Amino acid sequence: MRTISGTSKYVAVREHLLSRIVKLAPGTRLAPEPVLCEEYGVSRITLRHAVDGLIADGHLVREQGRGTFVTEPQFRTHYRERFADEVKGFYVQQTEEGFAVSSQVLRHDVVVAGETVGARLDVSSADRVVELVRLRFVNGTLHHRVTTYLPVERFPLAATTDFTDGSLYGFLREVYGVTLVRNDLLVSVSAADGPTSDALMVDHGEKLLRVASTVFDQDDQAVAYGVSDFTPQNSEIFFGLHS
Repeated sequence: MRTISGTSKYVAVREHLLSRIVKLAPGTRLAPEPVLCEEYGVSRITLRHAVDGLIADGHLVREQGRGTFVTEPQFRTHYRERFADEVKGFYVQQTEEGFAVSSQVLRHDVVVAGETVGARLDVSSADRVVELVRLRFVNGTLHHRVTTYLPVERFPLAATTDFTDGSLYGFLREVYGVTLVRNDLLVSVSAADGPTSDALMVDHGEKLLRVASTVFDQDDQAVAYGVSDFTPQNSEIFFGLHS
């Protein structure tokens, strides 16, 4: 398979597979892994990452012992945003508007990536990642809960740095020289689970706006994957695009 210049094989395979499966009827079985590996000329782990990403997005479902199948279309918005210069992040965006941003760190650990996070970061599901769970406040008012994952092999200092104050993206830029140039966003409505409802002080099962975000550097490598759940008062997002 001919890949796009500057695009990783994983991304190219995922996008090509998506263009195929959206034309298939729900319940259609995906071709076996060896067949797809040969067709795309990639390793099994690259193909598995691509398929895992489509499973995480809700386009496919894997059934143990039976295979991988196309799912019913879901009413979600998958939005790719390419910024003109640099992805700034929530902290910088809000402070530039004159607001005071603070965070409460709920959890900060090194964990095994698992299939979903591994697919998003283009690493093995067995690799270790930094898991950072925070409540974000704007002018002292709770705004959202965010869980962010970063590959620990690339950013080891992220495992020990205190992110109560300041910008995580700023840390990546200043300490590791990373420039974030693309942000892939998946916007959906999600029912609040136990930890989320407790953190945001809403009823269990209440519908919340959820934004999953994968940011990429100048080399088109995934740098961080995060999932944000917004309070009902902040369940609205504005997108601005610049040429």
